[in-house]
Amino acid sequence: MKNIRFFTIGLLSLVTLAACSPANSGQQAKTASSSRKPIKQSSTKKSSSKPSSTSSDSSSSDDFSDRYSMDPDDGSSLQYVPGAASIPEIEKLKNLHLSTGIIMKVNGQEVGGDKPTSSYDDMVAAFGQPVSSTDSANPGDGVNVWVTDNGDIMAFFHNNVLTDITFRLKEGDANHQSTGAISKSDTPKTALERLGKPYAIMRSERWTSYVYKDSNGDESNFSTQGDQIVNVMSAAETKRLKGITGLDKNQ
Repeated sequence: MKNIRFFTIGLLSLVTLAACSPANSGQQAKTASSSRKPIKQSSTKKSSSKPSSTSSDSSSSDDFSDRYSMDPDDGSSLQYVPGAASIPEIEKLKNLHLSTGIIMKVNGQEVGGDKPTSSYDDMVAAFGQPVSSTDSANPGDGVNVWVTDNGDIMAFFHNNVLTDITFRLKEGDANHQSTGAISKSDTPKTALERLGKPYAIMRSERWTSYVYKDSNGDESNFSTQGDQIVNVMSAAETKRLKGITGLDKNQ
């Protein structure tokens, strides 16, 4: 049962981030499981006169894309997690290279080019053997779970490439925080200092996300790319998403 609840949390976080992504990221999500061939995309121009929002409850794709870059996230915000120096798993997560395995093209030109990737063997080298896998015969093409001294780790792989990872920290539930106290105008350092240790940390190729639970058990999160907060999702927005996806029925 523990692993089932853990999978639900990770899946909700993935859906939350996908819902906030710009159109290019939506295309990645649709094709990641079926193809690793280059994707041709048409270029678009953004009006310079378009205002941007600073509301912490805003998750519009237009506002998100104003701050979003196609460059891989380097996980630099992980250094600001309270107590990170005493949690060796966080430094290991920072050193991993996550990738969708998809090459993006704009006007025929590759965006980002070749990138380093981490494999199932890299995860084993960092954390040892997993305690469970959705495909024990081919763990490099499925979901694997590790149990560590400071929390549980769930990692997603596709064609032996690490695509997404969720680290559920011990004692994260005790914070009883929500992202209502921050906005996209804050820095990751300020946000993490204000909110404290998160309930869970998620990494993907494009962002690092921090999930919080309030005293009612409701989840909220914010996502970072480099030294910027690119999205903040409130508990109310997360609850609405749960209702749409049906994930609230699995808890």
